[in-house]
Amino acid sequence: MKKGNSSLKRDVGLFGVIAIAAGSVIGAGPMVLAGGASKLCGPAVWLAYLVIGVPLIIVAISYAAVGSAMPMEGGTYYYPSRVYSPFVGFLSGWTRWLAYITPVAITAIAFSDHIQTIVPAIPAAVLMVGFIAIFYIINVMGIKISAGTQAVMFVILVGGLLTFSLKGLTSINPDYMKPMQPFGFSGTIHAAALLFFAYVGFTCAAEIGDEVKNPGRNVPLGMVIAIVICFILYILMSISASGNLLWSEQAVSSTPIYDAAKIVLPVGGSTIFLFVVMMALATSQNAFQIASSRMALTLGRDRAIPEGFGSLNKRYGTPVYALTATVVVALIFVFSGKGLIFACYTANLSFLFGYVAVMIATMLLPRNRPELYAKAQFKLKGVWNYILPIIAIVVSIIFMALQEPMAMVWTIVWMAIGTVIYLIRKMQLAKEGVKLEDILKSIPEESE
Repeated sequence: MKKGNSSLKRDVGLFGVIAIAAGSVIGAGPMVLAGGASKLCGPAVWLAYLVIGVPLIIVAISYAAVGSAMPMEGGTYYYPSRVYSPFVGFLSGWTRWLAYITPVAITAIAFSDHIQTIVPAIPAAVLMVGFIAIFYIINVMGIKISAGTQAVMFVILVGGLLTFSLKGLTSINPDYMKPMQPFGFSGTIHAAALLFFAYVGFTCAAEIGDEVKNPGRNVPLGMVIAIVICFILYILMSISASGNLLWSEQAVSSTPIYDAAKIVLPVGGSTIFLFVVMMALATSQNAFQIASSRMALTLGRDRAIPEGFGSLNKRYGTPVYALTATVVVALIFVFSGKGLIFACYTANLSFLFGYVAVMIATMLLPRNRPELYAKAQFKLKGVWNYILPIIAIVVSIIFMALQEPMAMVWTIVWMAIGTVIYLIRKMQLAKEGVKLEDILKSIPEESE
């Protein structure tokens, strides 16, 4: 089969992959969810990050193994569909599209909340729509521009968060950290289930494989480096916040980290930190627009959804139809009134389903696609190819069970809609003498 996306440009290097992966992770999650997590576990937010962070590093390593063998656009959909099940692969991609769309809405809402703390006169709707629109335009213009923008914002973001975290560690009030777990370890586990959202974006790097230089090396390496960076930053940041601002005050705030920064940093420093928060939300918004549009692009290119989603703009070589659809759905979510926490639970479930699907692909890759496994630059060898994915699957299922029930209903409805679309496309293509399953099993020449 010929490569179906030959006009996509390989403009993203290792640092760009790290910036996209880590930048998407460090967004609305850590900036906004500290309040919701504090309600569940008190000052033990750092411990909740640790509880969910360790297994997610295992997920990242397992993801890296299959990603190195198949560094293609829309990896979360591509891996299961090509390794063991076209339909499971489709559902994985379909739910992951929702998972990537949701943070586009979440970061827009969080951006509005933060800006209105200093300029309350600007309508929230204007701020949210404007924020999404800016990055829509950047992404229409091409991956080189959007990845370059991401890299600059990422450097500013990490520098600002480190400054806050390290400064805050020098002024911790030990009394604020007592009792460490006022609601017991079960509260910490439930907080970890919510904070799962704060880590989810690292897989964005797996969705742009066709636009990465030396993807077999840079995609897996970039994902692992990104998740480790975020793991360290989150623990430092949450200890600093909880040690300087009472957890009970964080629990009722929509801008908890910014509130802590106003205490930790000198006069004027909090204003600068607000800019850092904007960078966090901006890097996340940008990365999720990139990843979500590439997921829809891949589904459309494989004809699993209408083929228009798989087309590229002639001038910029970008998936404008897929990007536009992503933004439209995100705006619908923005104005639905469901709120940030519900949106995070919905995204979590969609991501977790995809993790399970990809972990199965990692285990089956050596048996079902030995030619791809053999050429991978990064491999899990022997029993590790099974132990690590199994741990990741068990953890994913546990955290699925801890998400909000109504979010589970919404996710199931989304999957049902996807199943109907899949069956309709299957029948439509059958009339043309084409089997959808054969398309979804095919490997482009560049990956063989």
